[in-house]
Formats: sequence, structure tokens, C-alpha cells
Amino acid sequence: MDKKRRSLNKAFIAAPLLASLPLSSALAQQTTWPNGNIKLIVPFGAGGSVDRFSRGLASHWEKTLGGSAIVVENRGGAGGMLGARTFMGAPKDGTVLFAGIQPTLSMNIVAQDADFTLDDFVFVNIEQRDFSSITVRADSKYKTIQDLVNDIRANPGKIKISMVPGSGTYLFGLAFVKGLNLDVNIVTFNGGGAQRTDLLGGHSDAMIASAYGDMVLGDKVRVLAVSSLETFPGWPNAVPITKAYPELKIPAIGDNRFIAVSREFAETNPKAFEALVQSYQKAFNSPEYQDYITKQGSILISAYRGPEQSKQLVQELHDVVVEFKDTLKGS
Repeated sequence: MDKKRRSLNKAFIAAPLLASLPLSSALAQQTTWPNGNIKLIVPFGAGGSVDRFSRGLASHWEKTLGGSAIVVENRGGAGGMLGARTFMGAPKDGTVLFAGIQPTLSMNIVAQDADFTLDDFVFVNIEQRDFSSITVRADSKYKTIQDLVNDIRANPGKIKISMVPGSGTYLFGLAFVKGLNLDVNIVTFNGGGAQRTDLLGGHSDAMIASAYGDMVLGDKVRVLAVSSLETFPGWPNAVPITKAYPELKIPAIGDNRFIAVSREFAETNPKAFEALVQSYQKAFNSPEYQDYITKQGSILISAYRGPEQSKQLVQELHDVVVEFKDTLKGS
């Protein structure tokens, strides 16, 4: 009886101690991934670029997970802020992933005063680097980027250039204008569709847009320059802007679509995080997925870079967002 009572007393003493342990202590036991179905939060509505990327990846990735499903959940609102906050409030056990866009994430943090930071995320991979473009109509008088810049300088404040605030292309546009000290008439749109319609209608002289996205316009437009450091395969005649103007000290700015996990999960479960990264890399390199992105055309902007290179790219773009903090807050 005394032995039984002592056992019970030990159990009662141990129970509150176990209950007081932080959740991360329990999560530290996790060494494999996945351990069930996965939710992939997309901070924008269905049908957009990051949604299409996420659903295409999820449908191929889940085939390699031995029965676990990846369910895409759209949480659009406030320029991506709502979805990021939803992710921040989700379980930190690897069952919830985040599909976002950089520098939009940094714009949430810097320009919208988010209650989270870049340090709350660990980036599995920036898969798509959708570079910015400086584009005119095919019948434009501007044949080169120098033609456009020279005309802007000859007619300060009169040349109309359209941009979409909140995007990586907008950040590139600001860096381009400031870096060359140009006085232009900036016209803004809520999305790329309306922006392209405006350009084709002859209302703006040029637009700062997406090099990959502009490909749907075909021979209706001429891309004068791109933000990539090397020639963009989709527009072989478009010069990289930093080669045309070496004095522009800016990184290759555009919309970078990524997959991320919470830092708490990655740091308390390093083996499970490594398993997740390896699983993603296997899915990305699979013949089926490579065939899929080839047919979609997105292979032009897709690559496996891994957590370290992705982290570096994210930080480079974050630094540019910080530089234009005041302008972004006013837009």
C-alpha cells in the first residue's frame, strides 16, 4: 500500500512539471517529416501568381509524401499581411507551411508595421525569381533603354511610367528612378492586368512590370531592360539594367516566390526540418515536376537554391525595402 501511495505521489508531482515544460520541448522529439497532412498558407487570393505556383508544387510534392496531403489555404488581405499573421498563429510543428513573395513580406514588416519579423521565418527555397522589366509598346519610339532614359531627362516630369504598388516590380521601379535621378510621372495600378491594358492602349509611355508576365503579350510589346544580372531567356534582346547603367548599385529585384517554415519548428526540430528540405528538393527535381514547369513556362524563373542562398536573397531585398521605407509607407 505504501509502495502504491509513493508511486501515486510521484505521478502527482511529475504531472505539473510536465505540464510546465514549453511546447518546444515536446516538439524537440520530432525527427521525421511529415507526420500527417500539411497545410500550405497562401497570403493572396486564388488565381494569382503565388497561388498558381503553390497549387502546382503541392500537387506534385504530396505524391512523394507516402499518403500525406498538402492542402492549399488562401488567406488574402492587407497586401499579404493577413496570411502571414495566420501562419504566425498556426502550430509550429511543421504541419503548416507558408508560400509567400519577397519583397512583399518585407513590405508588410517595414511599411505596414507587422507584428512579426523576418527572423520568424526560415526559407526552404526561393523557387521562382520573377525579374522586373521596363517595357514599352512594340510601336514605341523607344528602341533601347537609353532612348527612354534620355527622353525622360529631356522632358522632366512628362514621361508616364506605370507601376503596381506593393510588388517587387514597384520596388525595382523606385530604385531605377532614384538611382538614375529621373523625374517621371508615375501612374499606379492595383494589378498587372489593368497596367498592361493601359500600356497597350497608349496611355502610359512605359511600364515597370514582370519579365515573365510580359511574355503573354508576345510581339505587342518590347522589353527594353530587365532587373536580372544576366540576359533573361524570355527576352534575349533586353539588356540587364545594371549592365546598361553600371552606376545602379541594386540587386536583381522582382517578385520572388518562396516556401517557408516557422523558425521555432526549424530550430527545435532540426532533423525534421532537414527531412522537409530534402523532401522538397526531391519533389522539385522529380522528372514529373520538371516536365510540369517546363510546360507551364515557369522553368525560366524556377530553381532549387536551398535555405542558405534563399536567406541571402531575402535579406538583400529586405535591405532595399528599408531604403525606400518612407516612400513605401506613403504609397
